[in-house]
Amino acid sequence: MRPLYLLPALPMLLFGCATPANHYDPLEPINRPIYAFNRAVDSAVVKPIAQGYVAVTPTVVRTGASNFFGNLEDVYIGASNLLQGKVSDAGKDLGRVLINSTVGLLGVFDVASQAELPKHKADFGTVLGHWGVGSGPYIVAPFIGSKTLRDSADWVGGYWMDPLRAVPNRPVKNSLSGLKFVNLRASLLSATAVVDEASFGDEYSFVRDSYLQRRYSLVWDGNPPEPLKFGDDDDAAAPTSSDAPANAAPEAPAKP
Repeated sequence: MRPLYLLPALPMLLFGCATPANHYDPLEPINRPIYAFNRAVDSAVVKPIAQGYVAVTPTVVRTGASNFFGNLEDVYIGASNLLQGKVSDAGKDLGRVLINSTVGLLGVFDVASQAELPKHKADFGTVLGHWGVGSGPYIVAPFIGSKTLRDSADWVGGYWMDPLRAVPNRPVKNSLSGLKFVNLRASLLSATAVVDEASFGDEYSFVRDSYLQRRYSLVWDGNPPEPLKFGDDDDAAAPTSSDAPANAAPEAPAKP
């Protein structure tokens, strides 16, 4: 289970404002109750655990844990970049893993970033988007949170490419998975109040639009040809809308 409602919104908070989003959300009557359920579980169970973790764990330890799991994530990111034909980025991802796994003591220290090997963001959802697969409808999954139909491929990719699956000792593997989740949720605690203030009474719509805007930006490597539209008009809500660069809508320019 991921941080149920803060993860998708956090990147938009970092951008500083909400950008118009094409929210094709035909499942909204189903998605909203699931979102409310996820929010309640997070507030009642996950958030208090994360707060307790922060209270008893020094910052340097939490940073080391984040670096460790981020190093494992770079394996999946590198594979995703390679599948997009981004050979240079994939090579840098591999370099990050090699450097951080050795000099960085199994990734506890992010030496690669200091060596000017920046961390990328890619997954199997962005792979499909890169090759022209449209995003499809927005989905809120119980205990997991925001996805689109296309980005649900990340569930498969993230599972099969997770190096923790190779840990032979099940209790150790489960403990590491639990620590990964709690540490991630703890890193988002400070965003809670910002989400409440920025959502203007409709947190569901804010998180949805933030998630879709972020995914659109990722598929276009942070340089989309045009902003996404608000989803209140017929064109923005059409099932044929796509944020994918390879087979983009005719009016969108080709990706550089």
